[in-house]
Amino acid sequence: MALVRIVIVDDHEVARRGIRSVLAGDPHLEVVAEVGDGEQAVQKAREIHPDVILLDIGLPGISGVEAASKIREISPESRVIFVSQHDSVLLAKDALRGGASGYVVKSDAGRDLLNAIAAAQAGQIFVSRTLVARGWVTAESA
Repeated sequence: MALVRIVIVDDHEVARRGIRSVLAGDPHLEVVAEVGDGEQAVQKAREIHPDVILLDIGLPGISGVEAASKIREISPESRVIFVSQHDSVLLAKDALRGGASGYVVKSDAGRDLLNAIAAAQAGQIFVSRTLVARGWVTAESA
């Protein structure tokens, strides 16, 4: 199995470290870059065309949603998964409408992030358990 190349985008270093530690449990995942804002996320997507971009929504400069839209244009093969503290079903559905492959609430990342990456690689949409508990019905309703 080929390595899944991942870029982590979050403006908080502690959050990036936490995400990296979750990913360290899977030898098929390789973090190829970490950046702290939306503009840098777009630049890294342009430079390295990663398989997966784990993207926070609330970023300095351009938002994660805006960055995701630009990333889809310049690196359409890259899968975007939002990893956010926001647990609103409406916000998640709005974010996914832009073509993201998943939405993981940060408090669920330890349990759901690896599953979200696997689903994205399989061409499926993934939402974390908190969103399901808050009323998410189906990915098709995104």
